[in-house]
Amino acid sequence: MRITLTRASVAMGDDVDAPHEAHLEADGATTLGEFVRQVALSGYFPQMACWVVFDGRRKPAPAPIAMLSAPWEQPRFLDDALRHRSLDSLAGEHGELGENGELSLFFDYRATIAPDVLWQRLIG
Repeated sequence: MRITLTRASVAMGDDVDAPHEAHLEADGATTLGEFVRQVALSGYFPQMACWVVFDGRRKPAPAPIAMLSAPWEQPRFLDDALRHRSLDSLAGEHGELGENGELSLFFDYRATIAPDVLWQRLIG
């Protein structure tokens, strides 16, 4: 299945490549947790500060899905059930994060805050 990624810029020099769009292919049976972790390890975005993951189809997205931080080994999901859902199930006809077999994720850069503090704010 096709996944479209976009991310925020981290500095003025990074703006040259904005909107940092990438198109990836993944096995639809892959879980969202596995996929987000693969993206984090891929070099798609700088491994600094924090990245908050949103539904990439809606700007601004209504609520964050997950958070990544360099000190953490795994992404943290606000709804842990999403971590275990297959990409296919999230991008179905009326999927939560995509439709017609295509998924879209947006990674928002968060700089000046400690990861655990930001996480506590997100989970409210």
